[in-house]
Amino acid sequence: MIEKFERLIAIFLGQNRIDIQSRVLRLVLAGSLLTFAAMGLLSLTGIVTTWRILDSRGQQLGASAADYTEKFAERQAKYNLSKDNQVRAQLIGNYLTDVRLDVLMLSREMTQILSTPERYRPRILPNALETIVLSRTPYVHYSPELARRGVTEELRREIELTSNIADVLETIIEYNPCTFVGSKNGYVLKADVMPANTMITSLSKEPARSTYDARERAWYKLGASVEDPAFTDVYIAAMTGEPCVSCVMPYYDGDGNFAGVVGLDCNTTKIYEQIRESAIGGGGFCFIMSAKGAVIYSTQLDGDFVTGANLFDENGGVGVKAIGRLMQAGVKGVTEIESRGRRYYVAYAPMEAAGWSLATVLDKSEVTEPAMIARGNILDRIDGFKNNFGRLFLFLLGVALVLMLGVMYGLFRVSVKLSNRFVKPIQELSDGVRDIASGDFDKKLDVKTGDELEHLATCFNAMTEELKMYMKNVSKVAADRERIETELNVATDIQTSFLPRDFDFDRTDFELYATMHAAKEVGGDFYDFYLLDHNHLMVTIADVSGKGVPAALFMMVSKTILKNFAMTGAGADDVGTLVARANRQLCEGNDAMMFVTAFVALIDLKTGRMTYVNGGHNPPLVYRASEDRFEYLTGSARNYALGLMDDAEFEQETIDLSRGDVIYLYTDGVTEALNEAEELFGDDRLEQALNRLKARQMSVEEILAAVRSALDEYVGAAQQSDDITMLGFRLK
Repeated sequence: MIEKFERLIAIFLGQNRIDIQSRVLRLVLAGSLLTFAAMGLLSLTGIVTTWRILDSRGQQLGASAADYTEKFAERQAKYNLSKDNQVRAQLIGNYLTDVRLDVLMLSREMTQILSTPERYRPRILPNALETIVLSRTPYVHYSPELARRGVTEELRREIELTSNIADVLETIIEYNPCTFVGSKNGYVLKADVMPANTMITSLSKEPARSTYDARERAWYKLGASVEDPAFTDVYIAAMTGEPCVSCVMPYYDGDGNFAGVVGLDCNTTKIYEQIRESAIGGGGFCFIMSAKGAVIYSTQLDGDFVTGANLFDENGGVGVKAIGRLMQAGVKGVTEIESRGRRYYVAYAPMEAAGWSLATVLDKSEVTEPAMIARGNILDRIDGFKNNFGRLFLFLLGVALVLMLGVMYGLFRVSVKLSNRFVKPIQELSDGVRDIASGDFDKKLDVKTGDELEHLATCFNAMTEELKMYMKNVSKVAADRERIETELNVATDIQTSFLPRDFDFDRTDFELYATMHAAKEVGGDFYDFYLLDHNHLMVTIADVSGKGVPAALFMMVSKTILKNFAMTGAGADDVGTLVARANRQLCEGNDAMMFVTAFVALIDLKTGRMTYVNGGHNPPLVYRASEDRFEYLTGSARNYALGLMDDAEFEQETIDLSRGDVIYLYTDGVTEALNEAEELFGDDRLEQALNRLKARQMSVEEILAAVRSALDEYVGAAQQSDDITMLGFRLK
């Protein structure tokens, strides 16, 4: 134990070199002791300070707390009252805004119908004067004057036209009890949602059936006098005989003239539910005031704010009129008023959609009475707490001193164990990694801590196994790759040497040049040329199906067979027969079903006549010196590729070349070269590239180089996808 304390002192004094374990020990101890000391000092200071404050200012603190509680309760009540009232006003305002939008939409739809009658078909609705109309069914009703006067043919067409509004009426009554269109011509279009105890609309029953004229109703007169949606005062609805508020506005005919009024009745139930839910406490209530000071809706049953009252009446109190003026001004807030000998808090907020204002009223006594009770309880508890705290202070001070000594000893023991437990697996990992780094891949780390260190050891063990396998695979892959590269290099050299590369015939009557660039190390394209005698030159260019080594082998076989038949005279004078015999030879034993497209031509160097067979190959381009342009050689013969059908016949064709003419042969690696956007070079670009050259002044080698340059420029950084072979011949 003495050695441990000496080591601890050395660590804190920095007298020796600090290793990881010592660092961890110092960190844990320092952090623990500093935390303990800070908490102890803070707690002791807090206890002493609290004792002094409670001893000298207990009563003052209690009184202040009680006053604060009372004021806080009052402020909180006003805040909650105001926020709740604003939310309700917003909810009702949103509903009224929806009502305004529905009425605006209804007006525009009616104006649209009258402005563009050709877009609508006549529609006939049930007439409430002639039949019983059920709830929710759109219908038409004639005023007594119109019923006596009779409906003219022109008015009948108007009624059938405007009846197209029925679909809109049906939609609106899903959310509102009644929607209507009152025409200046004496008819009305309506859809009603009747109360649950009746299913027949009011205008299908007497006396309203024979006496109702929309133009005499207050809502119609209001709608005819405004331009935008407006809300009526409370009136008695003809449909239900109950108080009602409507939103109305005019609609117009095709000439922009006033044609009538549209509107809908507000959902009284929805508004009542909102203000009923807004009431707070047993004595709280809500009411809605119109812009004129009339109470439209109220949950108060008796008092100054019942439904139908006017806040600006002469009999109203000063407080009632004051709150009426604030609400009429369209502001929001909370104020305190007196009504009939009682004090109230009133929260008010405007509903701009209708020009109304919502107020929530709360009896002040419901706020102050609980606050006064809380005040007395606080003062009593402060006195009792001050007496108990004195005794508790002395007890806690003694306990704290004993705990401090015990905790300091425990912290030292725990810190030593924690540092050992933390550092030991790290040392094991360090030693194991050192062995692995030296090349001992059979080394296994055995760390059992159940945490990230154990996971790290497992990862190291897995890494050593993977390193062992990797080293074996690297050695094997390196040997295989070296062998394959050697074999491919030999194959490339063999294929390259197999193609003729001597283009110097020591002749002045023609020139010839050819190039071949394989897409892989070896390819399937080939070209060939040789003199059969002094005046006859055989030229071949071909493309074997596939790529790589199989294509290269088939290419060598095809080239050998074609040349052997030509050189031995087997069909040398008849190119079609020569190609047919070579095809039969290639079909024998062709289990791999490979084939080759070929263009074989025999050129008479004396006369310029070229006899050729195109075995499924790309058509060459011919340069006519007299016209100074290249054109595709499009023969009429249709021949198969070689190697597909052993009994195929090959039709030969002829063309006469003049001095200076050029034959350009190529494989599909030229026209099917892809750029970075995977677009083909194509036949047209090849012809355009050749015709941009000054071919008359260029050798065939220069022509091939220019085509290759144009091809490289088009392809850009895209990888070569096929073998590219070209051969040029000029009759000089």
